[in-house]
Amino acid sequence: MTTVKIRLPNAWLVAVAAALLGGLTGVATAVATATATPLRTAATAAAGLATEGPQPRLETDATVHDFGRVAVGGSGSHEFTIRNTGDAPLVLTKGATSCTCTVSDFSGAGSGDGSSRTVPPGGSTTVRIEWKGKGGGGPFRQRATILTNDPLRPEVAFSIEGQVVPIWKAEPPVITLAGLSASAPAEATAALFTFGNAAAELVDCRLVAEQFADLVTVSAEPLPPAALAAAEGATAGFGLTLRFAAGLPLGKLRGDVETTLRVDGEELTATIPLEGTVTGDLTVVGQAWDKRAKAVRLGTVSRRDGLATKLFVMAKGAGRDQVRLAVKEVIPAGLEVTVSPPRPVGDGNLIRIGLTLSVPPEAPTANNLCTEAASAGKIVLETGHPDTPELTIPVCVAIAE
Repeated sequence: MTTVKIRLPNAWLVAVAAALLGGLTGVATAVATATATPLRTAATAAAGLATEGPQPRLETDATVHDFGRVAVGGSGSHEFTIRNTGDAPLVLTKGATSCTCTVSDFSGAGSGDGSSRTVPPGGSTTVRIEWKGKGGGGPFRQRATILTNDPLRPEVAFSIEGQVVPIWKAEPPVITLAGLSASAPAEATAALFTFGNAAAELVDCRLVAEQFADLVTVSAEPLPPAALAAAEGATAGFGLTLRFAAGLPLGKLRGDVETTLRVDGEELTATIPLEGTVTGDLTVVGQAWDKRAKAVRLGTVSRRDGLATKLFVMAKGAGRDQVRLAVKEVIPAGLEVTVSPPRPVGDGNLIRIGLTLSVPPEAPTANNLCTEAASAGKIVLETGHPDTPELTIPVCVAIAE
């Protein structure tokens, strides 16, 4: 009889083989299951949640509105309509907004307080977005958010956009004239542009400066299309012309050119500052003369100690030999002015007339220091010059104890 020996496999090998076989079987089962089961995405899950029972449905025709041009400082508003096409109440709540954007109270169907609204199925409501033009101009885009209980649209962002434009602007912004001659007429120009949905109408233009009212005229004419096109977005433009007659008083020329316009049915005034210096055949020199301020600066003078200083009026041109200075007015009363005889300088093309300014002891007190609280004093001289018959010299002085 033959004996057969059977050798059993190693226990460790059996365990490893079983584990591998089981793993492969599990993977195959998982693959088969995944192939037979449809893919479930996040959107599918949300859709499944949204269809479980009655749900609100938010619909709106638009979420963006273009304001077009909005004037600086002006405001705009637009109403967006929100409808509930679902079969459950739609709850709306105000959310975050941009810094220059606000959401007004809801209006229309439904109930709620100022910050929220419940819209019944089939109902609609409106929400008004308000915005104010700020800054110096340029494009803008602002946003306001409304929170909802619609599971498919938990929030809706409404946007408003447009272009902020100035109501008006002037080129140049300040009319500056250096070296105006007191003995000859002169002319200056500026352009005034307006921005708005409708073209502005010119009502009036004038110079606000009483001392020059009879010597300066202002006129305005509509700008031609080519000149108007130079200011992007301008809907109207006017060319301003200032005409200065001979005889302007020497010294600083200051005033405002005011133009009254009618824009979108409302009147507004555009103000352009005017600055200049009038020179002529008569000039003032001296240690106390401030060339930059065009004034005599004496400062604070003690009425006990007094003061004496010298100025000179220089005359040139064809009328120099006719100049004979005479004091017409002096402010303050405690300042005394004495005129010396005219003397030729060099070859006689220049005439010099001396002025002695003094504050005698025990003069009355005064405050004319050329400040906002204390207006300037002045010396008014009759000159005899054919083109500049009168010369006014501002004086900054205070007479104190």
